[in-house]
Amino acid sequence: MASFAALAVVPDWPHRHLDDPSYWGLVGYLIVVALLLVRPRGSWAAGGSARRIIQLFLLGLPLVYVADWLRFGGTSLEFVTELAGLGIWVGLAVLARRSDIALWSGCVGHAAWDALHFDRVGFVPEWYVAACLAVDIGLGAFVLLNLRSNRDPV
Repeated sequence: MASFAALAVVPDWPHRHLDDPSYWGLVGYLIVVALLLVRPRGSWAAGGSARRIIQLFLLGLPLVYVADWLRFGGTSLEFVTELAGLGIWVGLAVLARRSDIALWSGCVGHAAWDALHFDRVGFVPEWYVAACLAVDIGLGAFVLLNLRSNRDPV
């Protein structure tokens, strides 16, 4: 459902905008969804394929904002803020190797990061912020459901 919500706000197809980092984020998300659909079952344990896919997603999230700033410009404070976000999500991706909380909070925490960008910075298109917000919440719910269903019974 989150994928449909995200795609509904995209103004054009990515192949027409290969020079725009925001569209790279969209293509990256579609690749993540495809990889999650074909992964082996039970791959949410530490070192599992699903966990590694989400870790890569967490690493890619802030790169789109940094790349957008580099392409479209902005203030120095905005750039420093984006670099700080990059540090936060790299840290969460590393911790997510073994921590379910870091894996989940990286996804939903990025939704809060997106919300901070909405209508506040000029270098990120509003459609991307809205699409990313839907993706992060949807993917966070997906991660949580899968982590809970793969736990050993207490």
